[in-house]
Amino acid sequence: MEHVELIPGIPDDVAVDCLARVPHASHRALRRVCRGWRSAAAAPSFASARAAAGANEDLVYMLQFGNPSADEGPKDGESPANTPAYGVAVYNVTSGEWRRERGAPPVIPVFAQCAAVGTRVAVLGGWDPRTFEPVADVHVLDASTGSWRRGAPMRSARSFFACAEAGGKIYVAGGHDKHKNALKTAEAYDAVADAWDPLPDMSEERDECDGMATVAGDRFLAVSGYRTARQGGFERDAEWFDPAARAWRRLERVRAPPSAAHVVVKGRVWCIEGNAVMEWISPRRGWREVGPYPPGLKAGTARAVCVGGGEKVVVTGALDGEGGGGRHALWVFDVKTKKWTVVRPPPEFAGFVFSVASVRI
Repeated sequence: MEHVELIPGIPDDVAVDCLARVPHASHRALRRVCRGWRSAAAAPSFASARAAAGANEDLVYMLQFGNPSADEGPKDGESPANTPAYGVAVYNVTSGEWRRERGAPPVIPVFAQCAAVGTRVAVLGGWDPRTFEPVADVHVLDASTGSWRRGAPMRSARSFFACAEAGGKIYVAGGHDKHKNALKTAEAYDAVADAWDPLPDMSEERDECDGMATVAGDRFLAVSGYRTARQGGFERDAEWFDPAARAWRRLERVRAPPSAAHVVVKGRVWCIEGNAVMEWISPRRGWREVGPYPPGLKAGTARAVCVGGGEKVVVTGALDGEGGGGRHALWVFDVKTKKWTVVRPPPEFAGFVFSVASVRI
């Protein structure tokens, strides 16, 4: 078969370098141009070409409730179920653009969690919006292509659980079942194999616990939460899963106030709490301050995610005072300069964000 140049008259390596510079928002259209461009964009080397060209973009995916004060109806290419009640919103940290994720499932479970591994974003669990009972549903987005697929369901239906990527897998633990009983079960999802690995139970039940990777980034940590008999009585401890021993280990005194948001930045556990950004040092030394608190962020409403390989932290939450009126915003923290930038989204993207994940394209 005769070779067809990607761009006539230009060597293919130079053509790939040109295509790699196309903004991610136009990749869907890029793939429709011809078979050669579609193949080039799907090749593993395309990501390397984007990185070499300095064309990487950092995307924050948010499972977000609609803003009741916004006049928000379905836009072109969107289904009514994805606007405005609960849907997938995307903020491009690199370009500052906002959009709804096209092709998302027609019904996103309320209070579903999301986590990313590579370019895959998984939407897991939550409540069925019709019955308000927890579900085991899993939907997976390939952010590089914009395609969705139905994933293998979790072994247990759950909501308000710890969820995070660690060591190339997505872990879930705790939460509660349809009877509001706190859970201590856990499992790990391999997004490539589309398979779940049932894990040993944690030492105790943990409803509304936080999930994150450990300092090395390869182990999963379930932070705080409360038992069924102690509704709202958040514990000041955590458990991390040791994959080699397939056992849970306890950590004491790792929980800042229950309203805090946790995030791992360059291998360090950070906490966004009422007075500052804190970093966990050790069980003996506790926490130390590493930055100021996001200006104008209402306490107890934050969700946080690290982007750009640790260059920035994005926090979502409600505006405190200034006539916020229930509107939410984003705060972007530059890890190097220790400065916050407040990003006020368009009204249709100013609703409460329950879960966030980030992907570099």
